[in-house]
Amino acid sequence: MPNDPAAGATHERFDRIGAQATESLQGDSRRVHALAEQFREEYRRDLDEWMQLRARLDRRGSSLRPLGTDALRAEYEQRGRELAVLQARLKRLDVVARQLDLMWSHLESTDPAGDEPGPMSDDSPATMGLRIVQAQEEERQRMAEDIHDGPAQVLTNAIFQIEYLDRMLTPGQDAAQAELAFLRDMLRKGLDDVRALMTDLRPPVSDVGLAAAIAERAQQLEERHGIAVEVAVDGIDERLSQSARASVLRILQEAIQNVRKHSAASSVSIGLEGETLVIADNGRGFDLMRVASRASQNFGLQFMRERAELMGAQLHIESRQGEGTRILLRLPEQRTDSR
Repeated sequence: MPNDPAAGATHERFDRIGAQATESLQGDSRRVHALAEQFREEYRRDLDEWMQLRARLDRRGSSLRPLGTDALRAEYEQRGRELAVLQARLKRLDVVARQLDLMWSHLESTDPAGDEPGPMSDDSPATMGLRIVQAQEEERQRMAEDIHDGPAQVLTNAIFQIEYLDRMLTPGQDAAQAELAFLRDMLRKGLDDVRALMTDLRPPVSDVGLAAAIAERAQQLEERHGIAVEVAVDGIDERLSQSARASVLRILQEAIQNVRKHSAASSVSIGLEGETLVIADNGRGFDLMRVASRASQNFGLQFMRERAELMGAQLHIESRQGEGTRILLRLPEQRTDSR
């Protein structure tokens, strides 16, 4: 019977149970991600303190066994061993969070085979694209953490050392103080740039949502480069899955970077027009045909197109010399999740 009420009621019961299971896993995933982030922040605080201990040891290194050095070195080595254990625990926590993401995504799958979630369970283009995006995001997060633990810490320690040297100078050494001030300001600017890079590598989409992340990028563009930005993207989070939100933000970041570097624009607008995200500027524009002929050299545009294709979206660019540029991203049609 094509319209059997009993069959419809049965489907509704199973759909309801399946939705509850998915929602439960999504909730677990959100909580574990939040705990992993909390663990990461605590780990970074301990790491900062450990780096300060190392800086104190370095300052004492030129003296002949100053009082307290042995105790300080012992504390430094003990904290280093503890940090190694914490780092391993953090990596395991991140693995669990990713596995929870995989499990609830598997529950949402419409694949009738129902294979176990894993690398070879679904080789459809959409799923393969999702895996590529996830792998890229994981690699970017790893790079951001490496930058934080490496160059960012080096710059922070260098600034600390300069401030220490400045306090050691006696009054009247104006030339030396001026040089140290210049060097300190230069290092602080470098540290700001490194922190901005870390933020770009690991955007806070999962923490604050896509709309808030877009607003944050717009504010940064205004404050750092004096380009006025108008944002109207209410409701965009509800239209996209978590992985799609990350991809949209990546495309937006690349578009903003192109505006900053090449357009000479004074204003930018970012808004939703139906199912399309539009990024428009009043800059100099460019010749689309000429750019298309040098596609292999335009890595930014190529990146945006590839990201759009991987998430099942469509990217279109409108531009003419002297008339600005419009980037139109047709959002993908897919189920949204609650994360």
